[in-house]
Amino acid sequence: MFLFIFVSNWSGALLPWKIIQLPHGELAAPTNDINTTVALALLTSVAYFYAGLSKKGLGYFGKYIQPTPILLPINILEDFTKPLSLSFRLFGNILADELVVVVLVSLVPSVVPIPVMFLGLFTSGIQALIFATLAAAYIGESMEGHH
Repeated sequence: MFLFIFVSNWSGALLPWKIIQLPHGELAAPTNDINTTVALALLTSVAYFYAGLSKKGLGYFGKYIQPTPILLPINILEDFTKPLSLSFRLFGNILADELVVVVLVSLVPSVVPIPVMFLGLFTSGIQALIFATLAAAYIGESMEGHH
């Protein structure tokens, strides 16, 4: 997953694809589309539910009433907000990076956008690392026992 996100982010950060207008849309990094980032986040959710269920069986759902059953709604809400935060964080940062580069290229097409493009390469790598690290942490959390 890290490599897919990394390559997808860099494909948009190396060249300002949004400048190229097509008859039915535009070229951009795959992670610049909310559908791609939501699909990656839902894949992560399926992975951590699968890991938790395969490790603990139906006892996995006992985590929702720990430490007290009053926290059940909050614990359920947490499982809905994890993929939301993963997808919106990745989508928003990549979209913002590409928009800044496009605006700078359209305003000052010479050398000025180059430092911002290098910053975009750095940001794209960091976003791939953050997504992969959080996905691994969520999967590891679903497999560990309650202390």
